[in-house]
Amino acid sequence: SEEKLEESQGTARDAAIAVGRHVSMEGKETEGMLKMTTDKRQQKRSRSDREEERDRLSELPDCVVLHIMEFMDTKYAVQTCVLSKRWKDLWKRLTYLGFNTTLFNNVVKFNKFVSRVLSGRDGSVSLLNLEFTRRGMAEPKLFNRLMKYAVLHNVQQFTVSLNLSFRQSFEFRPYIFSCESLTFLKLSFNSFDTSIVALPGSLNMPALKSLQVEAVSFTARDNDYAEPFSTCNVLNTLILDGCSLHKDAKFLSISNSSLSSLTISGSFEGGAYKIALSTPNLSSLTVTGHNNHTISSACNLSFLEEVTIDTLGYTLFPNTDLLIISWLQVLTNVKILRLYSGTLLTILRDISNPVSVSTQPPCFVQLKSLILANQPSADISFEQLKRAVEYLLQNSPQRRID
Repeated sequence: SEEKLEESQGTARDAAIAVGRHVSMEGKETEGMLKMTTDKRQQKRSRSDREEERDRLSELPDCVVLHIMEFMDTKYAVQTCVLSKRWKDLWKRLTYLGFNTTLFNNVVKFNKFVSRVLSGRDGSVSLLNLEFTRRGMAEPKLFNRLMKYAVLHNVQQFTVSLNLSFRQSFEFRPYIFSCESLTFLKLSFNSFDTSIVALPGSLNMPALKSLQVEAVSFTARDNDYAEPFSTCNVLNTLILDGCSLHKDAKFLSISNSSLSSLTISGSFEGGAYKIALSTPNLSSLTVTGHNNHTISSACNLSFLEEVTIDTLGYTLFPNTDLLIISWLQVLTNVKILRLYSGTLLTILRDISNPVSVSTQPPCFVQLKSLILANQPSADISFEQLKRAVEYLLQNSPQRRID
């Protein structure tokens, strides 16, 4: 029995030693596996850190970086020059420049910045787009330099917004109106005196497709009428906002065979004058604002698709009776006519005048849709609406009009 006991104890001891060796080996193996896993994770983490630390923007080609920079205001684009040697001169090849005084503490810093950009930019690179927004008192010297720079560098799109409200004079040199590369021009002058900026008698811009001018005056040429747009051979869109006639000009002739969209927005500052249309391909006409202009046409406007009139008309000036009705008599080929309630009230006021008894209502020969838009400032009743519609459509040959 003692021998068997010793034998079994020995066997148990051997088994325990074997198990211990196995556990020890397994522990080392597990420890090794954990270490390998940790090393792999650290390697992945360090690789990920390196990926995050990579300057992917600088790896892009110059053309792509410049394209991104052109979505920024020029002030911020120029500030990228401090990033590295590669970025130092990159901004000098920008094809878009945008200057806005709202991003500067004072006017002096803004003027210096604009001057330095124009001096430091690479002159061999064409300037495709230039925007200049100037709040407060505008400096004519800087603005004229900007226009001259744009023309010399083949600008294609030029947008200007200047405040001239408190200036008695402004030395405006019309460099931009002889630019052969320009396709889009917007000149917006906030001014109580629209005669401060006078456009030349003829605009020599053969590539111009879109023109928008605000608070400018039109100069007469050899006779008493101004005809500035006839030399713009591809002009498609024209927007006149609060414009006037300069000095001796008696009426404005809008003569252009390529023009398809025209907007005339009147203002008290611009006054009232005669407008003669010679636009055979006009398809869209919009008349808004405090409009007291008389409108006539040398052609029948056979391609006129849509007309929008949103004006109350003047009541403070003589000889303004039947003004809107006289416009409609010129626009009888329109297919879609949109009138606002203020305009309808003016028409109702005019047809209630004894002067209108002998005046025939307009005859819309191609009218398909009459759209009436109500305004809270000029609310119109259903009876008034019905009366205005009956008057407008009584001579229309179309039996069904939406």
